[in-house]
Amino acid sequence: MKIKHFLVFAFIPSILFLAGCNSDSAQYNRSTISVFGTGVVLAQPDMIQMSITLSKTAPTTKIAQEEVSKMTRQALAIFKEANIEDKNVSTASLTFNTEYDYSSGRRVLVGQRAEQRITFSIDDINNDNDKASVIIDQLIKINGIELNQLNFSVKNNTEYYIKSRELAFQKAVEKAKQYAELSNLKIIKVLSVSEEGTQQISPSHRSQNAFIESDSFAGKSTVLPMGELEVTTKILVVFLLK
Repeated sequence: MKIKHFLVFAFIPSILFLAGCNSDSAQYNRSTISVFGTGVVLAQPDMIQMSITLSKTAPTTKIAQEEVSKMTRQALAIFKEANIEDKNVSTASLTFNTEYDYSSGRRVLVGQRAEQRITFSIDDINNDNDKASVIIDQLIKINGIELNQLNFSVKNNTEYYIKSRELAFQKAVEKAKQYAELSNLKIIKVLSVSEEGTQQISPSHRSQNAFIESDSFAGKSTVLPMGELEVTTKILVVFLLK
């Protein structure tokens, strides 16, 4: 009985070994190709996202904070006059720091600094070309204000991303077909699709035009050429070949 048990157990590993060999062989004979595809769609921006910083240095933190609060109320009044909704305005940060001067080679106390950063967005700029310029012209009247960032964007960008994904996949298929033909192979199916990084919206380098002719800017101090935006999707596709 011991011999029979030994033969049975010896036989099972041999089967597993053969199965493993077949699996390795199948895996070895499997041909795949991985290609990148990039889809770019041009879009007309319809909103602006902006960030401003209001700051003041005073002998005490309380005085500095009170001065910044006055500046903030001025900015909020400008937003309200421009019909910017409260939901589109938010405080990004509020900080209090001690400020020093090092120009003399030693540290000299200047005062206490209060700083508040506010972000806001302006919608429907393509229906009101002057709106953003007017708001900026009013904001720069606030002494001590800094305009940190201004980004054009598309509020409802779902359709643009759908199109950019389609284009990215088409580009990947075109490249895969070409490489397959060069290798005397054919595409069987898609094994996997993955997006590379984050989909992005960026200014188009191909666009040079402003949203209105330069003559109509007469009398305005702020000019905002808008151009177009690129909605970009990058993907990696793995194809099975034979």
